[in-house]
Amino acid sequence: MSLEQEPITVVLGSDSSLMGDGLASLLADVGDVEVVGQARNFADLDGLVADLSPQAVIIYARSQVVTSEATVAAAHRLRAVYPQMGIVVISDRADDFALTLLSGDSSGIALLLDERLASIATVLSALRGIQVGQTVLDPNIIDSLIRRGDTAGVGDLTRREVDVLQQLAHGLSNRAIAEELHISVKSIEKGITSIFLKLGPFDSALSDRRVSAALIFLRSQSDPFGPVDSGVRDVPVVVLKSLDAIVEDQG
Repeated sequence: MSLEQEPITVVLGSDSSLMGDGLASLLADVGDVEVVGQARNFADLDGLVADLSPQAVIIYARSQVVTSEATVAAAHRLRAVYPQMGIVVISDRADDFALTLLSGDSSGIALLLDERLASIATVLSALRGIQVGQTVLDPNIIDSLIRRGDTAGVGDLTRREVDVLQQLAHGLSNRAIAEELHISVKSIEKGITSIFLKLGPFDSALSDRRVSAALIFLRSQSDPFGPVDSGVRDVPVVVLKSLDAIVEDQG
């Protein structure tokens, strides 16, 4: 960590004191993360966040129905009040739980599967991603989501639109896609608008069009990332940029 870079301040919330304490202990050894508070239950999380104003919240929850509902409610409530704060949810749920969690504005939200957390590095990767507005999902969650639909619309895209969509699925902003493909940002903006028209209407449960388009692309490819960047497979999470990136780039 450079001298100028401040650590990411984090509040932890968990339905298990043991798991919450374990996560706090692991993060205590990370130089660019500072755990400023720990809520012992979801009821205390709101007050703790209001008092401490962290840059991110990490919520750890298991799969009981009541807990899952409380987790989604807490995440959505925090997002509504603190739209710039990142949220990492660690759970053992995917499918409908993921769709419900990601509904609305999914930028700056991460969903990780606890049984696939080989090390704290995955959590750190997610924390850094959500700080720049990315949506971070475990690859198994991606697999679960893309099995819900088909590849409708991909065949109608031009070769250039497919190239743009592939880069979008890597989590690149419009400006970064333009640099990667050596064309203007204006051309990328027009291309993405065309992609949305051809691939829509999107699943109403996942209203972020950029994430939805990326999922459709992933669904249509047996090896969507390999030809572009083989190093992506070494990353423990899949990153999808939110629709907010479009507004940001056009501004």
